[in-house]
Amino acid sequence: MLITSLLRPDLVLADLAVQLKDDVLDALAVQVGRVHPHVDAQMLADALRDRERQSSTALEHGVALPHARLGGVLEAPLAALARTAGGIPCGAVDGHPTRLFLLLVVPAEQPGGHLRMLANAARLLSDARCRSRLLEAPTATELLAAFREHEERGVAGLRAA
Repeated sequence: MLITSLLRPDLVLADLAVQLKDDVLDALAVQVGRVHPHVDAQMLADALRDRERQSSTALEHGVALPHARLGGVLEAPLAALARTAGGIPCGAVDGHPTRLFLLLVVPAEQPGGHLRMLANAARLLSDARCRSRLLEAPTATELLAAFREHEERGVAGLRAA
């Protein structure tokens, strides 16, 4: 499953103006709840915070992959994407502030897909060209298009290998 198949422009927050990681998690949870009314935004935000307390989901190069498993409310995975202008300290290994947040939410009953999606997201966002295009895209629609292009190119490359 392509991560970008779970995204659409109203799940992309291209200019999120917040200063704290918890505010990013709240904004992503609220947006998911708006687009997917069967998801309780507060329950999702709490699950994301619980996961962050275990260990930071911030990776290197200004990228974080906040994620959670929700039981009993999802039939399929969900995703959302946020970008901040200046970056937010999130405890990344390299010490850099985080600017790109890719949220992944999966049914608790399907843990295997969760790990594959996280691995694919990490691989994709480790590509400097992909990150650069995501940071430079002026709108949510263009940000999503750039992400989709890189994801499809990566999948095609894996099939060819």
